[in-house]
Amino acid sequence: MVTEPDQKTREIIEVYERLGNVTHTAKELGLHRTTVQRNLRKAGVDSPIALGQKKAPKAIIEGLPGEGEINRYVLTCAQNNTFLNDEVWQNLHALADYYDADVLVSRFAYNKSSYGPLSVKPDSEKNSDADELWFDERIEDYVSYEARQIANGLVWCGELNVSPTAERPLRGFETYTGRRSSIVPHVKIAMESVASGKSEPTKFNYTTGTVTQLNYIQKKAGQKAQHHHCYGALLVEVDSAGRWWTRQLNADANGLIYDIDIHVDKGEIYENEGIEAINWGDIHEQELDPVVRQVQWGAGGILDTLKPKYQFMHDTLSFKRRNHHDRNNCHVEFEKFIGGVESVEQEIDNVTHFLSVESFRDNCKTIVVDSNHDQAFSRWLRECDYRRDHVNALYFLTCQSRKYQAIADGDQNFHMVEWAMQNKGVPTSIRFLREDESFIIAKDKSGGIECGMHGHLGINGARATPLSLSKIARRANTGHTHTCGIYNGLYVAGLSANKDLGYNRGPGTWSHSLIVTYPNGKRSIVTIWDGHWRAV
Repeated sequence: MVTEPDQKTREIIEVYERLGNVTHTAKELGLHRTTVQRNLRKAGVDSPIALGQKKAPKAIIEGLPGEGEINRYVLTCAQNNTFLNDEVWQNLHALADYYDADVLVSRFAYNKSSYGPLSVKPDSEKNSDADELWFDERIEDYVSYEARQIANGLVWCGELNVSPTAERPLRGFETYTGRRSSIVPHVKIAMESVASGKSEPTKFNYTTGTVTQLNYIQKKAGQKAQHHHCYGALLVEVDSAGRWWTRQLNADANGLIYDIDIHVDKGEIYENEGIEAINWGDIHEQELDPVVRQVQWGAGGILDTLKPKYQFMHDTLSFKRRNHHDRNNCHVEFEKFIGGVESVEQEIDNVTHFLSVESFRDNCKTIVVDSNHDQAFSRWLRECDYRRDHVNALYFLTCQSRKYQAIADGDQNFHMVEWAMQNKGVPTSIRFLREDESFIIAKDKSGGIECGMHGHLGINGARATPLSLSKIARRANTGHTHTCGIYNGLYVAGLSANKDLGYNRGPGTWSHSLIVTYPNGKRSIVTIWDGHWRAV
């Protein structure tokens, strides 16, 4: 409908008629092109609807903190015409105050057919219906709609407007920020590792979770999306060297948020008495990274700080000394001979010491998950000839004899790795899971979190992938891939061993990452970088 132009509109019309171009008019008057376009249309002035720019905007570069200081950010998103979850908003602010963190909120538009004609980012200058939308006024001072480099190699992509119904919101953004990791505002909590050069730090892409309530179109896409709706944010810590660490702040519907050694409830901060569990990245004891070893299990390290009820060990035994992958590689076998690392019994001794002494805590139950590298022990007994392996002949025969005895006794529960390590003195309190044995933690009405899967066995015998295991209709924590990630209810840990194991050639996605599970079943992935697991 054409309306009588006011003074501002008359000024726009005058400049437009003189210049004949919306962009030039906007530039001269210091207005958005969309504002010019909207006023011309309301006044009935015919102007072409055409916008464009030569280059994508560059990210704003945030300054690093001073020496000995830490910058922290709490990053989340909010939907148009949707109420905040008040408890989540309150607790995120309490946490931000505790950490002296900046809160940044990216606004996104969804189901705009109910509120306005165009489905574009509400902060975009292309948006001609911004007046039709509203957002909770409490987020106004925290809105961030531009790309901001908040640390060396980490970009907050506040300009993105990803539909909340996107099943894989990070798909297609692998190269969006180049070599820099990215944070995409989205209602789901997701994380993916992006292949990087072998000598480079692994690139990560994250989503944030949201502070607004469920508000979806009640058709298939919206109904599926509301099942994966996550309240919360991503916490980023940046030190003066530009190093950064992230943690998922996954709130429950009542707003309760855990973060490492504290939790916040009803706006109050409390210290944790301990957490539910830690799923370490794959161990591979023979190739354990010495720095990671100290950070995770050294005095005052992650284990002592978080005090979990359970710690889950994957691929504890590397079985590198007689692994079937090296059997036909004479060069690798000769390298083991020269290095004096051929004795299987010695590797069993080393792992026994690791489990019994180094990583053992009286107040934490150790669970050794049956894994493919552990199973290489039994494969060695099935396939190899002790007569051609003088170093291991006696130990081979000892183990083989015990395996045969178990078969003769009909002992279906016999576990080769458990027997070998208990024979060396591993405490009987350490539990060794069998293949396909379930171990569920944080039990609740949705069934809890399955921690008995290593991640190498797929559905109905197929080869496993994180995406396939994310569809088993139960939340789970796994390992195996050495590539951390969050895929709906599936969290995948990285590795604790050296990132170069000889067989991983070319670009890779491995990282020293572990899964932290809190008492309420919410989880976070923690990554060790440059000898630290959080900013100090």
